[in-house]
Amino acid sequence: MAETQAARPSSPAAQSFEYRLQRTPVGVVLLNADLTIRSVNPVAMRLLAPPGQKLAGVDILSLHPDEAREKVAFLIERARTSADGTSSLVVTTAMGSLIAKISRLEESPDGPLEGFCMMIHALAEAPVMGRTRADDADALAVDGLAVAGEAAMKALCPLMKLPLQGKGDLISLIDVNEVVCLVAQGHYAEARTLGFSAFCPRPLADLERRLDPALFVRVHRRYLVNIRHVRAAAREDGAWHLVMADTAQTRVPVSRGKVEAIRRLLAV
Repeated sequence: MAETQAARPSSPAAQSFEYRLQRTPVGVVLLNADLTIRSVNPVAMRLLAPPGQKLAGVDILSLHPDEAREKVAFLIERARTSADGTSSLVVTTAMGSLIAKISRLEESPDGPLEGFCMMIHALAEAPVMGRTRADDADALAVDGLAVAGEAAMKALCPLMKLPLQGKGDLISLIDVNEVVCLVAQGHYAEARTLGFSAFCPRPLADLERRLDPALFVRVHRRYLVNIRHVRAAAREDGAWHLVMADTAQTRVPVSRGKVEAIRRLLAV
């Protein structure tokens, strides 16, 4: 019993880290000794392959622009020649932080080189401001994700902080748990919290892809709600709506096609 308790994270910070670690997608790429791709897992396939393209037998360097190939090759070469057969790199990008690890694969220390295993982890909690698109492309290229670009980062980095437009060039960040609901406003969104609302410079569809689907549910084409902040559900004139917990008690319509799923989710 004592050993079981000792193995559990005791602090909220440790529990949060363990939760994020368990939910972090990991891209895995197995390379042959000549750097052609042997196999990939589904996450890496989404990151590296254009729609319809097969990756087996493709040179990993060919998936990167010319200016990035030298850096990717250097990372692999370091794994080839290092004593422990590994190399890694932490990269900060505009969408978060990545850890790329490459391991040399061999039958024995004196045996022939079998190839490499590349693993890509995303561990950031908040967007990093002040970087240029060129910086981001450069960092992603080193980490083996240049071709996927921003779409790859969105797939890897669940959103932990929500950017809000402040005065001038100021971008405020709030914890996503503070968000009651998000409302589409043209190409961007309005974020409503318990005490205020603010403009979010992100499309609703983009936010939906990056927020935890267990908490944030698209109940209408214009509304994405945080289930934790639903105060009531009501049916009026044959239509359902949700009453949110913000001070304005926002009434969110539920699309007909979403009604049954939302009723099951809320047990109403």
